[in-house]
Amino acid sequence: MLFTKLGILLIGFAQASLLPYAIRKALKHVKLDLEKYTLSFLSNKSLYGQKLVKGYKWMLIATALLTYAYFWLLTEYYDLGEHDKLMRYIDIGFASLALLAFVPHNLKPYSLKSFAPSLQRFLHNVLAVVVFLSLPALTITFQVIIIPEIKFLGISGLAIIGVTIFAVILSILKNGVNGATELLFINGIGLWTIFVTIVTFVS
Repeated sequence: MLFTKLGILLIGFAQASLLPYAIRKALKHVKLDLEKYTLSFLSNKSLYGQKLVKGYKWMLIATALLTYAYFWLLTEYYDLGEHDKLMRYIDIGFASLALLAFVPHNLKPYSLKSFAPSLQRFLHNVLAVVVFLSLPALTITFQVIIIPEIKFLGISGLAIIGVTIFAVILSILKNGVNGATELLFINGIGLWTIFVTIVTFVS
């Protein structure tokens, strides 16, 4: 159990910091208006070149692997493996993040004359929506399951993710889905991860 807690600590902090750190570093080298464009523009080779696109892809893959490992360790530590919905959301979250890395963003409009780019853009948007929905669903499911066993962790964690979702919805209603909204979402998930990691480790 000690090694499981240590794994949760190490992977939790790595998972919470990797994506925000990598995005901040990338934004220092490119011009991307977060009020107008989404972070997925960083995967557009025609705008930012092969090197940045490759880095963005590996960042998403690493994030997917860390997210899967983190929640797998949580299910092991709290003995939640029998909860089918939670395990299913873990798989969906991992798969959608990993697949998103291999379906880059493009600016070409939907057209039957350019079927392949249109299909790529459609798949990218679908996967992005799945990621946006599956990660909150995963965290909420974990929180609801854990409440009967550990009320402080369950209620406090649910409050953090609830405030994050509320703030993201307000941002979407006000500005639409853009880079600023995505960063709000990413930082909120990161804050939740750090909180759950610390409470789990000291318990």
